[in-house]
Amino acid sequence: MEREFKSLQKEVNGKTELVDLSAEQSNRIPTYIKALETAANSKVPKPTFSQYYVKESIGSRTLHEAGNVEYGLCQALHGEESAVAILRASQDTWGISDTLVMGIIAGNPGNVAAPCGNCRDIMLDSFGPDLEVVSGAADGGLVVVAKMRDYLFETFMPEESTGFVRAMVANILVVGDRIVCDGYSPSDVHPERKYFAMLRGGGLSRHYGALSLKCDYHPIYPLRDAIRQAEREHDPCLRQVFIVGQDISETLADVPPHVMYKDRQHLMEFNLGQELLTGQDIDPPVFLIRCLRKADHVQAHRVWRTSVKEWLPFPFSPRNFGPKFVSEFTRYLKSRL
Repeated sequence: MEREFKSLQKEVNGKTELVDLSAEQSNRIPTYIKALETAANSKVPKPTFSQYYVKESIGSRTLHEAGNVEYGLCQALHGEESAVAILRASQDTWGISDTLVMGIIAGNPGNVAAPCGNCRDIMLDSFGPDLEVVSGAADGGLVVVAKMRDYLFETFMPEESTGFVRAMVANILVVGDRIVCDGYSPSDVHPERKYFAMLRGGGLSRHYGALSLKCDYHPIYPLRDAIRQAEREHDPCLRQVFIVGQDISETLADVPPHVMYKDRQHLMEFNLGQELLTGQDIDPPVFLIRCLRKADHVQAHRVWRTSVKEWLPFPFSPRNFGPKFVSEFTRYLKSRL
């Protein structure tokens, strides 16, 4: 079986190209091959509803099988999530000098695996940005080696705090405080990940979202909450997105709110819906705002800007399943208007 290996290289402008492996990576080719072979033979996947088999592996000195398991009503334990559990439960440990490798059977040769947002969250927290993701077909061909950091985006552009933004912030904080349901999360663990969201939709519509957390720790994140409000009102339009950090102390004054990749995933798919309905390419701006308390009021301290598409590189979307799937999804969206 012939395989060709290339490394994904991200440029400053966000574009990517495939380049030759580094000398260090070339020494790991046997591990990459083993990772893909282990993934191809994985018996873990059980896609009861989607029938979409995600075959993966994880390890360094030893490679372990992983995959997606579906249950309930279209609920799923994704391959990357199972990989975290499998590695933590195994006897295989890796030291500082070891490079952790995840093998993913990603369809056609040369495809770059596209983990969903939730999987990026658990991969980042469990494996860090230096995890190598090896994407290849089961029967050979071009294999692409990427780093976990290639799937991340945190380089936001500074934005001026205009009167319009300041007015939005005051309203979002008031509504967010009213609708949040968070009696279980510790205040001192990742406070930068707590935020409110507001979507500006069609006309004068505004859709608000806040964390909804129950004791089983399967939260609804703020953007998903706002999207559900828009969906209930049959408003598929998305013009602007505002994210306001809940922490208004000096501690995080210069730190952008860290929006979970699972939330970015849902926002991307919501935006894709309006693209499919309009037939236009749309990439709404996203404003991230950190506030401070000044005397008897709260004001925007710093503002950053990105866009729906920019902050989710290599997105996992209906387009990953091919034109027929997208066509059927578009037909469904139109039937809901």
